[in-house]
Amino acid sequence: MRRSILILAFTMLAGAAQAAGDANGATTAPSGLSQSKFLGLLYSEIAKRTPTTSPAGPGSATASFHIDAAGKVDQVTIAQSSSPKHAEIVRKILSGLIAPPPPGGSFEGSQRFNFH
Repeated sequence: MRRSILILAFTMLAGAAQAAGDANGATTAPSGLSQSKFLGLLYSEIAKRTPTTSPAGPGSATASFHIDAAGKVDQVTIAQSSSPKHAEIVRKILSGLIAPPPPGGSFEGSQRFNFH
């Protein structure tokens, strides 16, 4: 079986640490991490945690999640799933995720997982 991940939407939220723009207009965190670099690292971490085969079989689930200033996922909401098992797989993928600290201090995202 193969793995398929489709990113639907990501929205940055302003947090305790305000992002600053550089000369090229790229948004960076105080540590220098740009929004695009953060999204790339986040996508990579999600992909690493996503199983190559689904014990629940084919299906999908969509989740919204929040990442705090330390890079920990502190909230996961399943918006849609083809089964409770698919929802639980996605909840586990996102709940254990540790990302780099997001630009702006926090991050709100949405992810759709398609399992084949």
